[in-house]
Amino acid sequence: MLISAASGYGLWRELAPFLAEPVEKALTAEEFSGEDFDFGLSSYSKTLVMKDCYSIVLAYSNIDMIDEAVRNVVSTCGGRALQIVSVTPTDSFAWLVRAAASVRLLASDEFNAALRQSQLTGPNEQWIARFRVELAETYFPRLSAETVKTEAADLKLLASSERGVKLIAKRYVSNPDFRARITAIVETMPPDRQIAFLGNVKKSMGKR
Repeated sequence: MLISAASGYGLWRELAPFLAEPVEKALTAEEFSGEDFDFGLSSYSKTLVMKDCYSIVLAYSNIDMIDEAVRNVVSTCGGRALQIVSVTPTDSFAWLVRAAASVRLLASDEFNAALRQSQLTGPNEQWIARFRVELAETYFPRLSAETVKTEAADLKLLASSERGVKLIAKRYVSNPDFRARITAIVETMPPDRQIAFLGNVKKSMGKR
């Protein structure tokens, strides 16, 4: 009987992400206050919850963050991410969610530490690196010198792939403050990657 009950509880937890409130509802934080972002034991279940959390945490405006209900939602997501990495410290995406929640709550030290851990535990995960770069660039003034170094590793990783180089070329065109940093990184790469970067910059500028 106990085994059956435990099995049923495990199944219920695995199904929790599918039974959660729609992510869009989070924009009205008061209606989302009862959502606890529970997850099961599988990595799939945890990833589903973390992806929802990441979207929700970054969807709120700075004005929204004044609202206690909004901060509670963000804090819950950050707590769930911490819960995951406490058990699975190699979960790079959960570290990223922890970083996102921390920066929204103005916890700069936790933001930097979690963002570095995300890079250290997933240095070759390009899909996560794209998110890390986006987060780091959005909150660049809050990066520590140490975290700037880990972001440089992510930028180099992106510059080494066809999809990644397109993204950084677009950022080069749209963000003047980004240009010197990415140029210094690309200059250390093989000639073919430098050519690919220059070609994508020209395309992003509408030139051939």
